[in-house]
Amino acid sequence: MQPTPPKPSPALLALANAVPSVLWSALALVPISVYCYQHMARPWLYGGLAGSMLAFGVPRAWLGYWQLSRRAAPYRQLGVALAGRLTQNGDVVNRLIRHRYPAYRHVRSRAGLAALLRQTYYQERFHLGLFLFFLFAGGYAVGQGQAGWAGLITLANVGYNLYPMWLQQYVRVRLAAQGS
Repeated sequence: MQPTPPKPSPALLALANAVPSVLWSALALVPISVYCYQHMARPWLYGGLAGSMLAFGVPRAWLGYWQLSRRAAPYRQLGVALAGRLTQNGDVVNRLIRHRYPAYRHVRSRAGLAALLRQTYYQERFHLGLFLFFLFAGGYAVGQGQAGWAGLITLANVGYNLYPMWLQQYVRVRLAAQGS
């Protein structure tokens, strides 16, 4: 009987996956936080935050209507697969973990695949809510004549929200292709 290969601890997995999450979050959330604190009137800020939170109530079926494609190729052409390499549970993190734990797999079972599918919908809603808030804040900046801030917020919105929403869709497209 062969010994069970060692598994990474949950703490190690959490730490390894936290690094890209914290990095990307800081790159996007620090500038918009500074902008909102320094330049946005509080009633507009609170209203924009409240309105964007409605995205968490979007039904799962609606997300399918907004999906970019039912095929993986358009996502790859836009660089979504490359972006996925640099995120939590992405290729870079998994490669680093497998260096020490070669048998490690993020998803190991059908139940794990179902959990991953549910997680993609949650993540897409999260980034949709932030996308709407960043869009609102960028529009506010335009309305205030602050083109530099509007550009920075728009750039952050594309990198921190649009691409992650596409990444969740891409993961679902790939999961559907595996299930066929």
